[in-house]
Amino acid sequence: MNEEIIVGKYTLESLTMGMYSNAMVIYREYIQNSVDAINQAINNGLINKDEGKIEIIVDKDNARITIKDNGIAIPQGQVLKTLLDIGNSNKDIESSNGFRGIGRLAGLSYCQNLKFVTSYEGETDKSIVKFDSAKLNEYMKPGKYNDYDLISVIKDITDYKFVDDKEDTHFFKVILEDVENYDQILDFQEVKNYLSQIAPVSYDSGKFSFANEIKDKFEDNGIIIPEYKILISNKEKKELINKSFCDSFSSNRSKKVNDSIKDIGYKFIEDENGVIIAGLWYAKSNYYGTISNNNIKGIRLRKGNFQIGDRFVLTSMFKEDRFSGWFQGEVHVVDDRFIPNSRRDNFEKSKLYYYLIDQLSKVGNSLSKEIRKISQERNKIKKDKELFNDLDILTGEKTLDIDYKILALLKHIPKQDKKVINKILNILDSDSDINDNQTEKIINKILLNY
Repeated sequence: MNEEIIVGKYTLESLTMGMYSNAMVIYREYIQNSVDAINQAINNGLINKDEGKIEIIVDKDNARITIKDNGIAIPQGQVLKTLLDIGNSNKDIESSNGFRGIGRLAGLSYCQNLKFVTSYEGETDKSIVKFDSAKLNEYMKPGKYNDYDLISVIKDITDYKFVDDKEDTHFFKVILEDVENYDQILDFQEVKNYLSQIAPVSYDSGKFSFANEIKDKFEDNGIIIPEYKILISNKEKKELINKSFCDSFSSNRSKKVNDSIKDIGYKFIEDENGVIIAGLWYAKSNYYGTISNNNIKGIRLRKGNFQIGDRFVLTSMFKEDRFSGWFQGEVHVVDDRFIPNSRRDNFEKSKLYYYLIDQLSKVGNSLSKEIRKISQERNKIKKDKELFNDLDILTGEKTLDIDYKILALLKHIPKQDKKVINKILNILDSDSDINDNQTEKIINKILLNY
């Protein structure tokens, strides 16, 4: 075929603004690349495992976001090809979180200038590559620059230079300038909340006492949950990001009932060869209703400790979708045959994927039955309490056996007749010579002749 193939400039729009439904994903995309770079630095002996670090600076006043890591960085001779190629990555799909070569473009839609700054170990210069997002927006206007294809646009909106950097170090930095505050991406607390859910960070053992138990249980089953140090700061403060799971929480949106975790349940799912492909943990509580805090509710799907999709992605494992919000929990997928789709809102569909969902649904069905059973028992207790409240004599502490025996005897008496019974109970109670057994006999006689 001799026809020239042209990749249109609007492809770039599809890979940026059209790829994602929420601007917050820029943090996930750049953190994925940082984690991959840190892993390489560890493997190459540049840093120890506990030295890897990602720093995020949210500067709302100056509309600027900076994301920096101390990973492997990019050698000067590879900078342009690595950062300007689109959809072309040499990362290993099995060991890397980002591997399609498009995630670095995520920031283009939300700022006027996108910069990449990197310094490689042993080199004296740092490399700076700049994308002019404002200029890109001009090229994307319908009816203008129709003679430009994708390559022409990329060449025209990018600039690069090499600057002397005397510090002998290695880092990679993403800088977004003149950021539009879409989806609150410049709001410190909103960004922190988002990262506490999607980023591969540690549990906060200070408020989640089951943290070490979960990690130990997973390690006993051959699953290491990778964790990275991620810091977020603005002009006033710098904070370490941890997952938001916690022992105590409120549930039932209308009543705001306090609840707490009683225990942790586990399920490790094996393939047809008996190899573990995923591990599930979920928090057992009193199940008063859906959890109020959106940062912790729902069973979260993860790979490489990055969240896949949002808190709704596994609602289908329950007979009723709403029950998903009654739990805190995670499914950590460890089999490399599970590949996140380009939007990372789920895995690519496969026979193994549907097998996983089927196995999780079995757990979800069992939990749904447990919730219904507890709910039925709670409703029965509620009705009993309502009956107690109708009887003046039993409105105090209902702990005596005789209280419950009387309750059982009086259950079926019409409400309008309880006043008579109430008066009889008051008379009996006022007579100190009458004991509980005698009281029960008298009530029985009343009922027999009722």
